[in-house]
Amino acid sequence: MSQRLATRAEIAAIVEISRARNATLDVTGALVASRKWFAQILEGSGQSIDMLMADIRTDRRHRDVQILLYEEIEIREFDGWALAYNGSAQFVDKLIEVLANRTGATPDPYHLHRLIQCLAEFTRYLQ
Repeated sequence: MSQRLATRAEIAAIVEISRARNATLDVTGALVASRKWFAQILEGSGQSIDMLMADIRTDRRHRDVQILLYEEIEIREFDGWALAYNGSAQFVDKLIEVLANRTGATPDPYHLHRLIQCLAEFTRYLQ
């Protein structure tokens, strides 16, 4: 599938808007962009997350949005980050692709855990 990749300026605009909106909704999380994919973790109340996801799905800049995991958590991994973003990371292309090409199946917990760990590591470098 051919797709137009987002420019750095477009991603920066998305991050800026998302940080402001997430802070208003008390949502925390992290975003990573690779050459082909975006992966994001959102943490907050179910109502806030549902509201954000409804907007993401109707935003024409987003295609093929997939939720890989939706669960309640006890402790936020990205507490204090309205949206942690540390630029693009090309090496996560394959990891995200494995999860994105799951064709309706439950994501492999091993790969999902690896992606969450990658995002947590990126956040550590921002502090």
